[in-house]
Amino acid sequence: MESEDVVETIEKLKKELLQFLNFDELTEDILHRLINRIEVKENGTPIIHYRFATPKIA
Repeated sequence: MESEDVVETIEKLKKELLQFLNFDELTEDILHRLINRIEVKENGTPIIHYRFATPKIA
């Protein structure tokens, strides 16, 4: 990937992340981007599966 492509990709990512950090209202679109699915156990406890991975500590 060329340097200009990398910079453009980073700028797009930055713009996307800023939308999540600077929101006034939690919208359906934000939920769909962050959450993969929600399961509800028999006892009513929700299990939320996020679209991002938990960072691994080495």
